[in-house]
Amino acid sequence: MPWERVFFAGEWEFSGDVTYNYATHHRHSCIGARAGFGDLLIGAGALMCEANGLDPGRKASLRDPMVELIKITEGFYACGVAASVYALRDPHSHSFMPEPVFANIGKLLLSTQIYDMHRLAHEVSGGLIVALPGPDEDHNPATAATLAEVLRANPEVPYDKRIEVARFIEDLTASYQGGWYSLISLHGGGSPAALKQEIWRNYPVGDKVDLVERLLERGVLAGENGAIARDRQPGRCCDAGCSQPGQAIMVPSPDPRKAAKD
Repeated sequence: MPWERVFFAGEWEFSGDVTYNYATHHRHSCIGARAGFGDLLIGAGALMCEANGLDPGRKASLRDPMVELIKITEGFYACGVAASVYALRDPHSHSFMPEPVFANIGKLLLSTQIYDMHRLAHEVSGGLIVALPGPDEDHNPATAATLAEVLRANPEVPYDKRIEVARFIEDLTASYQGGWYSLISLHGGGSPAALKQEIWRNYPVGDKVDLVERLLERGVLAGENGAIARDRQPGRCCDAGCSQPGQAIMVPSPDPRKAAKD
C-alpha cells in the first residue's frame, strides 16, 4: 500500500473536520462556477435584446431585469471574493481554507436564486427561445428564406445570428442541461438547509451581542441627551408612558379672532 498517500488510518475523530473543510472548499468553487454561468446569461440576454431590436438602456422593462440579473451574479461572486480574501492558511497542510461564512452565504445566494437567473434571462429574451422553428426548417430551401424574412427583428442583425443566440439561451436554461444546472446549483455541495446551518455555526453572533452590551453599558442607546431619546413619539418616552390613556396630546389651536382682540 502506498502509505505516503494515506492521510488518515483510524483517526476517526478528525472525520468531521475533513467533511466540513471539503464542503467549504466545494461551496467556494461553486460560487466561481455559477458566476461564470451568470456571465453567459448576462451576455446572451444583452445580445438577444439587440437582436430583437430593443435597447435596455432606453427601456426600463428590459433594463430592470438585466440589472437584477447582474445584481444576483455579482452579489454571490462578491461573497466568493471575500471568502478568498479572508481565507486562513492551515498551519499543518499550508493550504488555504476559504472563510466559511462568506463561502456559505455565497453558495446560499446562488442556490436560492438560480431559478430567478433563468427567469430573468427568459424575460429579456422573449418567447422566441421556445418558439423557434426546428433545424429541419432552417435548412429547408423552401422555407429558409421566408423564415429569415419573417423572424428578423433588428435589420442590422441577420436572422441566423438571432436564432443562434436564442438557441444558446435555450441550451443554458430550457433544456436537459439547463435543468441539470438548476438542480446541481440548488443541492450541489449541500442543500440550503446545510448552508444555513454552517452560516449559523460559524458566524460570530456573540461578537454582535458584546457590541450591543457595550453600548448599553455606556448608555449610548438610552441616554437622555442622545438622538434616540430626543426623537421619541409623544407619550412613549418610557415603558409606562407619561400620558394617561385617553389624555389629549395635541393642544387646541388658538382662536384667531381672540388673538386679534388681544
